[in-house]
Amino acid sequence: MQDIVRICWTAISLEMPRVWRNCSRCGATTPFICSEKFRVNAHGKRLDAWLIYRCAGCDQTWNHPILERVPVTEVDPSELRALSENCGRLVERYASDMARLQRYSDRIEEPDTVVLEARLLGRRDGEPKTLVVSIAVPRPCRVRLDRLLASGLGLSRGAVQRLRDAAVLIVSPPGRAALRQPVRDGQTVTVDLRSVESATSLLSAALRGTS
Repeated sequence: MQDIVRICWTAISLEMPRVWRNCSRCGATTPFICSEKFRVNAHGKRLDAWLIYRCAGCDQTWNHPILERVPVTEVDPSELRALSENCGRLVERYASDMARLQRYSDRIEEPDTVVLEARLLGRRDGEPKTLVVSIAVPRPCRVRLDRLLASGLGLSRGAVQRLRDAAVLIVSPPGRAALRQPVRDGQTVTVDLRSVESATSLLSAALRGTS
């Protein structure tokens, strides 16, 4: 049986997706950036709530609708409290909801910079023969998979492609263009360390910072 090292990489975007909209003050289509703050208004027994975005050029605001004249009795008290307190998790949930954002703009710009957090899931005794990396992407991003792998494995993108071409590195779910596409939550990458010249360095890079 092969000796396997299993790692989980979490790719954390440094920014929220940006929403491109027409800015009346700039007189052009500009990116609007999430302010990470909500606005809540009460109208009798009904509530409105928005996630506030600001134009990158002039600071003009756009209110992204979250609740629209919803009866107070239908709003979960914990969510209402989170809205009032600008809860970071709730901000991230709505700011990363691509389907909801696409109702208001046909251009959503996903971040292209991430930080990798690594966690060791399991390791057998003996000389490692296989590396299995599970990738988690909690927030949308447009970092290409080959770029992420090159950074995480200490290789060039060309080297990553060569390993893929030689079936030494296997991406799941499979796809001919997978390396050139943005990394997606739930992808798994398996590397046959026995066929890699710099296996020790590669494994060391992959394990860097693991907890």
